[in-house]
Amino acid sequence: MTKKVIALAGSPRKRGNTGLLLEAAVKGAREAGGEVDVVYTNSLKIRPCQGCNSCAKLAGCIYQDDMTGLIEAFKAADAFIVSSPVYFGSVSAQLKLVIDRCQSLWMQRQKTLQQQGGSLVGKKPGLFLATSGHPNHKGTRFNSSLEVVKIFGYAVDMRLVGTVFAADTDRIPVTEDSPLLLEAYQAGRKLVEAIK
Repeated sequence: MTKKVIALAGSPRKRGNTGLLLEAAVKGAREAGGEVDVVYTNSLKIRPCQGCNSCAKLAGCIYQDDMTGLIEAFKAADAFIVSSPVYFGSVSAQLKLVIDRCQSLWMQRQKTLQQQGGSLVGKKPGLFLATSGHPNHKGTRFNSSLEVVKIFGYAVDMRLVGTVFAADTDRIPVTEDSPLLLEAYQAGRKLVEAIK
C-alpha cells in the first residue's frame, strides 16, 4: 500500500531553520515507507480567498490556479506534515494563504458531517513543525499557530499526532541542535506508522 504524505513547507526559505526541520521529518517519513511530496508554498501561484461563498454552491473554488491541484492532492493524501516559522504569533503568510483557500474543502466536509454525522477530528495523521526566534517556547509563541493548523486539519480530515517546536532559533540554529533534528526525524517515522 502506498502511503502518500503531503509536506507543506511554509517557510519562504527552503534551507532555513524550518526547512531543515522539515527535511529531517521528511527523511524519517520516507525511511518508514512514506511517499512524500514536498510543496513549497512560497512557489505557489494562488489567489487569496475572497470569502465569496461560491464554494458552498459549486463544491469547489471559482479560481483555477495552483490551489486546484493541491486540493486534489490533499484529498488523495494519507498523512500531512505542516511546517512554518512563527511570524507575529501565527503561521507564515504563504502557509496561511493555502489554509484559507481550503474553505472549499471545509464546506464539502461540513456538508458530509451534517448528512452522515461524525467527528471534526480527522482520520489522517498530521505532524506540525514550527520554529521561532523567540526563546520562550513554553509560553504562547507556538499556541496561536498550533490552533491555525488544528483548524486546517478540520478541512483536510487531519488529526495531529505530533508536534516539534524549535524555539530560540535566532540564537541556536536548528543545525546546532542535533536532538531536535532527531526528534523531527522520529516524528516523521511515527507519522507514517500512524497511517491506517
